[in-house]
Amino acid sequence: MSKQKSMVVGFALGTVVTAAATLLSTPKAGKEVRKDLKVNMDKMKSTFSSIKRDGIQLRAKIRFANKEKEEALQETAASTIEETPEEMEQEIK
Repeated sequence: MSKQKSMVVGFALGTVVTAAATLLSTPKAGKEVRKDLKVNMDKMKSTFSSIKRDGIQLRAKIRFANKEKEEALQETAASTIEETPEEMEQEIK
């Protein structure tokens, strides 16, 4: 499993364990706990949606940057191949 996936799985597992521990040790009544859970679940869903959206945007930016890098390398290689040995010697001097 990649580091990113294991990090997300660890975060989710930690969230579930923390929620369970909180439920078992809370002094609140059942209705209050359910209300708080609903609010927190809504916040968590919103947070995960935001993280997912940001991840998708980041992946698109990385792909775009990699494509630009490849094009720049190809252009550099093509221009280097087109240079004559005399031009290369002049650049070195």
